[in-house]
Amino acid sequence: MADQIIIVGASHAGISCAEQLRANGYAGRICIIDRLVGAPLERPPLSKAFLQANGQDDAKFLLRRLDWFAGHDIEFLDGRDAVSIDPMQKQLNLDDGSQHGYDKLVLATGAVPRQLAAAAGLDGVFVLRHPDDAHALREAISGRKHAVVIGGGYIGLEVAASLTKLGLRVDVIEMADRLLARVASPQISEFFNELHQSHDVGLHIGTNCQEILQKGSAFTGVQLTDGSQIVAELLLVGIGVLPDLDLAASAGIEAGNGILVDAMMQSSVQDIFAIGDVALIDGAALRIESVDNAQMTAARAAAAICGLAQPSMAAPWFWSEQFDVRLQSAGIVPLASPDLRHQLRPGKREGGFSVWSYGDNGELAAVEAVRDPAGYMLGKKCLDLGLSPDPDDIGNYDFDLKAFVAAGNKK
Repeated sequence: MADQIIIVGASHAGISCAEQLRANGYAGRICIIDRLVGAPLERPPLSKAFLQANGQDDAKFLLRRLDWFAGHDIEFLDGRDAVSIDPMQKQLNLDDGSQHGYDKLVLATGAVPRQLAAAAGLDGVFVLRHPDDAHALREAISGRKHAVVIGGGYIGLEVAASLTKLGLRVDVIEMADRLLARVASPQISEFFNELHQSHDVGLHIGTNCQEILQKGSAFTGVQLTDGSQIVAELLLVGIGVLPDLDLAASAGIEAGNGILVDAMMQSSVQDIFAIGDVALIDGAALRIESVDNAQMTAARAAAAICGLAQPSMAAPWFWSEQFDVRLQSAGIVPLASPDLRHQLRPGKREGGFSVWSYGDNGELAAVEAVRDPAGYMLGKKCLDLGLSPDPDDIGNYDFDLKAFVAAGNKK
């Protein structure tokens, strides 16, 4: 008998989809297939609390325990890699030679880290995407004194903070002219620049690696384009990810920077859906890589499969923890343009603030908050409700933002 619904990928998107299918009343067979071995782990802690843990209580990082699958009548095949799809026969082929029929197929294959060719295969070089990556990096930390992180995005900075807290000297190399250049406002970039410098993290902004240094097969440091050298024993490559499109390509599914899907997460091939980091919704400028997006796209696919109304859209949100600071962000910070405006608003808590970003059309596009949960919540409500307070009002601390949101919510 064919597996009626197969989900490929057991991270946040795949698990959420299966859970939502059951919540929607779907009573047929569900099979989740994952290439990793064991119960899935939550991804956000991998660069933060997981790296700093001693490994004695890793169960607290589980996304779902194995008994969850049995409790929801879901078959879980771990350690199996899906290698190809036959859309005509509606069949999924695994690396062990087994073949699984499906009525509906959901691809939650995620993304894979970009590699640095010059450092590939060297001892002491790591990427961080999957639990296996985090295990390997954590085991390598013991006895090491100096690490280099290439990439000043969220993953790179979170790892830099974690390693610093563990006692390592860390240098971060970012080729752009500021940290978080692709994802954050200049004010947020400057805040984290100062935060990392205050913890003695070495920041090398606007420069790049000219050479990866090695002794035998071991990484020993980097030489920068300015001629300086950094001696180190560990290298974390955090230069972004690419959508995992191999399985989709085997079925001839249309893709660009992700599997192209409509608002119901349906791909170009009938009865095949894509969700999470691998999916690019029609008309969207970019893929969104977050737990929130994984859950939202999973809910939309589950609703479509069950023939139910689509859940309402909400502004995407994201968070990051570095040292003792939590950043909360909602919406998408626009790329630099002549009419782009970032407005700072002080928070109620000491040291708290939010940055409100307005796009070319003058409409609110994103809100980022540091030590300011109230500012974040009000900003997210504005985005969800389509409200766009005047930037000059946002900059005025006496402006009653809460009343503004309440009035907009009644319309």
